[in-house]
Amino acid sequence: MIAALSIAAALPLVALAPVSGYVVDHVPAKKFLAALCGFEAVVCVGIGYWHGNLATISLMALLTCGVAFSLPGYSALVPTLSGEENIALAQSTLQSVQGVALTAGPALGGLLVGALGQSGPLYLDGASFALAGLGTLLLGNDRRPGAREPHATKPEHELTAGLRLIFTDPLFRPVVVTVTVFMLSLGAVNVAEVFFITRTLHASALFYGLVGTSFGVGSIVGALWSKRLKQDPFKLVRTSLVDMAVISVLLGATGLVEHVYYVFPLMAATGVLVGVINVAWSTLFAVKTPEALRGRVFAAVGAMFTSAEISSMVLGGLLLSFIAPRTIFQLAGIVSTVTVCIVGPFELRTSRRAHQPTIEPQGD
Repeated sequence: MIAALSIAAALPLVALAPVSGYVVDHVPAKKFLAALCGFEAVVCVGIGYWHGNLATISLMALLTCGVAFSLPGYSALVPTLSGEENIALAQSTLQSVQGVALTAGPALGGLLVGALGQSGPLYLDGASFALAGLGTLLLGNDRRPGAREPHATKPEHELTAGLRLIFTDPLFRPVVVTVTVFMLSLGAVNVAEVFFITRTLHASALFYGLVGTSFGVGSIVGALWSKRLKQDPFKLVRTSLVDMAVISVLLGATGLVEHVYYVFPLMAATGVLVGVINVAWSTLFAVKTPEALRGRVFAAVGAMFTSAEISSMVLGGLLLSFIAPRTIFQLAGIVSTVTVCIVGPFELRTSRRAHQPTIEPQGD
């Protein structure tokens, strides 16, 4: 059941990426996103009302279909709301708010389930989606992309414009490779973490939860600090590479500790650096993507990162079958370090020549 829910919550994000990005780039944002929030609110209420495995899995997949459109839609809308010169500040604020939600959400959800039962929190989720839709309608600015890109000559290929840009742009290519490997390493560590803390270090489930909280709090701090980042591609790439190198060392060091107390500062520091990296990557993709293609690029990037996240869970499970959790931490640190050393120089060299968004949409 859990595996089926995980697939239902991830597969639409990947499968619908070309269509969702195309739609986002061709319709006015506010009304479309508000309608999506209304749709998601109804589905959440349905999940709370209809019980049973098949109904829950089907409605979860339907909810994720809406999210597949709303995620790139809001990501593409952020630069319009903030102004091109304030993208880093907007991403910092957005990532910090998301960090608070991800850190506090599980604990709040547990309290609500205990107080209201299983359906109550889902009804509240529906209400939150409805409020988000209302708030979207009240936004001052709206993203109104053109119906066609100025240089597009073959409309049948427009669905893949974002994916083509990612794999043809000399800066995006090495960045995506580095990010993917990094996410695979970090995801494998996340799978091994619970076994490392509870079995290898013989700590309680409470300590495992507190370690996760320290990472979450650190990511919030890192996102807030990231408002200082400059929107220069070279500085954004340099910051992300330095942070990835330090995180690699921290992961390897975590695999060496003998007591759970030492894990807290290491995970908190890792969280801070991950928070900075998330803002740097989001800002880089927004700055270097033309306005007309932002929906498709964010949809394609989201699909690739979701695929990496799913793959990392599978990889972590496979590794745990014949490698100790401590070794997985050390291996993740080594792989990430090697990736930064190999791909990093290409990123830095390319980003030096990319001080402004000069990429133009290309037709075949």
